[in-house]
Amino acid sequence: MAVSLLEELSSYVAAKPALGVESVFIGQVFTAVKLDTGDVGLALSPLTRFDSCIGATRLAGSLARHNSSELARFLSPHQPAHMRSVGLAAVNAVLQRELLGRRDFLEGDFLEFLSLKPSDNVATIDYYTTKIEFLKGSNLTIFDDRFTGRRRDVSILSLSEAPKKLSQADVVIFPPTLMEKIDDLRAQASRARDFAVVHPTTPPLPEPFFKRGVTLVASMKILNPDAVLRHVMEGAGTTLFKKFCRKIAFKKSQRC
Repeated sequence: MAVSLLEELSSYVAAKPALGVESVFIGQVFTAVKLDTGDVGLALSPLTRFDSCIGATRLAGSLARHNSSELARFLSPHQPAHMRSVGLAAVNAVLQRELLGRRDFLEGDFLEFLSLKPSDNVATIDYYTTKIEFLKGSNLTIFDDRFTGRRRDVSILSLSEAPKKLSQADVVIFPPTLMEKIDDLRAQASRARDFAVVHPTTPPLPEPFFKRGVTLVASMKILNPDAVLRHVMEGAGTTLFKKFCRKIAFKKSQRC
C-alpha cells in the first residue's frame, strides 16, 4: 500500500533524533509546538471548533511530556483532526530547525514564482483573503464553503464542485489542510501546469510534495520563534507574521 503524504512527513520527522517539547498550544485558529531548542512550528487548527466543556483532546496537560518524534506521529489520517494539527505543528518545528541548513528555497511571495497570464484559469481551494485582488487578473474561481456566493466580482463555489471544475484549471492553489487529499486533487487537476500548496504552515520539505505532482511549495522561515508564538497565542493572523518571518518557496525544476 502506498504511503500517504501525511505518513511520509510524520515518519521523516519521527526518525530524526528526538527533541524535547517545551509547550503545546491548541487555539481556535492555530496550533503551535515549541521545542526545547526554541524552534516553533505552526499548523492551522481544524475549522470545526472544539466544545468548551469537552475540549480539543483528552491528552490536554500531558502533550508536552512527549518528544518531537512522538508528537510527529500524530500527523496521521487515523488521528482526530485536532491531534493531526499537533502532529503537523511538531513536524514544522523540526523542519524549521532544518531550514538553517537548506539553501534551495527562494525568498519572496509565492505569486512572484507563478507566471500567471490573464487567460489562465486559476483555481484556489480556500479563500486567500490578501491575494484575491491580484488573482482576479486571471480567470479566478474560488472553492470555499464559508464564502459561497458572497462576492459578485469573483466566482466562489462550494468545495463539492471542485472535482468537476479542476479539470479546466491551468493553475491550482491550495492550503496544507488538504494534504491528505493531494493525490485526488492532482488527478482532478491533471492539466494544470502549476499545482501549488501555499500557506505559512506548509511543511518546508518539498521532496514529498514534488513526487506527488506539486510544482510549488510555499511556506515561511521563522526568524523570531518567541514573537510568533506570543502573537499566535494572542490571536494574530498571518498578516502579522511578516514582522517575524520570511516568506519562502521551493519550486520544482523541470529536471525533477
